[in-house]
Amino acid sequence: MTKTKLLSMMLLCILTAFFVSCDEEEEETPEETVVVNEDSIIPSSDSGRPNTYLGCIEIGSRITSIEVWDHGQIDGDIVTIKANGNVLIDEQVLDGPSNPIYVEYDFGFNGFNYVNLFAHNLGDIAPNTCTIAINGVEFVLEANLEANGAIDVVVLGYGVDCSDSTAGSGGGGGGGGGQGTTDTGDVKFWIAQDFGCGPITVNVPGVGSTTITGFFDSGAPDCTNTAAGGNFDDLDEGTYSYSASCDNISWSGDFTITANSCLRFQLQ
Repeated sequence: MTKTKLLSMMLLCILTAFFVSCDEEEEETPEETVVVNEDSIIPSSDSGRPNTYLGCIEIGSRITSIEVWDHGQIDGDIVTIKANGNVLIDEQVLDGPSNPIYVEYDFGFNGFNYVNLFAHNLGDIAPNTCTIAINGVEFVLEANLEANGAIDVVVLGYGVDCSDSTAGSGGGGGGGGGQGTTDTGDVKFWIAQDFGCGPITVNVPGVGSTTITGFFDSGAPDCTNTAAGGNFDDLDEGTYSYSASCDNISWSGDFTITANSCLRFQLQ
């Protein structure tokens, strides 16, 4: 056997061993399996307080950017916020929307996840409230010294959405909302300041319109509060679009209604 043939055979053996090794490594690395939760996983309590169900939001990805700020007037609210039991914000004082607390978080499940708020105080204006934006989808959380506030966070694309939640009607683990057993929910649009542009008309396609005629500077009003307008009652579960405008300002976006819930939606 010539030296050239011997070198060629050695090179062939080395290349064969390399590719076999690579194939074995690929076979030994299975793809990650992500659990799909088909219903709410909100626990009935956390940190010694019951979780009160506040509603549901939908997002398109488990990988998220999360921003949190004091809702309405900045009044010294101190909060701990958890996602699926993991601490995102640990006993921090909230500032306004121009200086939000920012975190990145990978929700562990497709389908249903959850976020809850624990109040360390009531601030100057009760209850303790914050706005949380998950990949730009905003929701208002509130809590007091007796109960936490909790929401479902649904990662879409896996055959489930907010309409599959049973948390608000006492199923799942959500602590219930104590708001009856109908299949509808309410929303109240409101503002925390006078924008100086006159009455604000809010339109929800397929539902109707209402007019906001005043503001609430001491915190979010209850949905049962019809003062200053902005109310839509007994809406079927689902996601709705809205537009709002006054003389020189306009707003638009989406909101989600879940059964037996009251959504208080601030225009900012």
